[in-house]
Amino acid sequence: MGRSPGLSPRRIPRQDRSRQTVERILEAATRVLSDRGYDGASTNRIAKAAGISNGSLYQYFPNKDAIVIAVLDRFADRLADRLGAEIEATMRLPWQEAGRALLDVQIRLFEENADLLRIIVEQIPRLGPFDKLAALQRRLTDLVRVYLLVNRAEFRDDLDVEATVWILAETVGLLSIKYVLDRPPIPHDRMVDELADLVIGYIRG
Repeated sequence: MGRSPGLSPRRIPRQDRSRQTVERILEAATRVLSDRGYDGASTNRIAKAAGISNGSLYQYFPNKDAIVIAVLDRFADRLADRLGAEIEATMRLPWQEAGRALLDVQIRLFEENADLLRIIVEQIPRLGPFDKLAALQRRLTDLVRVYLLVNRAEFRDDLDVEATVWILAETVGLLSIKYVLDRPPIPHDRMVDELADLVIGYIRG
């Protein structure tokens, strides 16, 4: 399903100056969203934080929601890059260590971007499809499948790989998000350890 024209940039920057302006808008929007949340953000505040006029902002984005989507797209890209780098760095480790390292990085990235994560959870159902987040979820699901298939001999005999992929992706994702947004009195390292133990216990039986 395509994104509504009202949620897409008005123009794609071609020149360096235009790209710099868009980057200023997105950086400013990220700050405003972090400080004031979705409801407290406005195109006026974003333009002011970026040091540009409202007219300049509207040359690139038709409304606040289009800016928010662009900010979240960029967040998803950076999250994918960081997780991809961690995947490459841990591929040669034993699967338990590699899995724990990925859990640690995922939760840490969510913690560093908790304000944007909250907007994703609260606003994306209203704004519509978030293609880059869906692509990131598919990438993580594929990673879980590879780890399960490569290490299949280590797990319980009746393990259904496809069912386990879905259950682990959904469980780990939801628990990580709830942990970051609800802030229960659990230290970061303890949360990672408990989540890793939950996963290992499930797939080993």
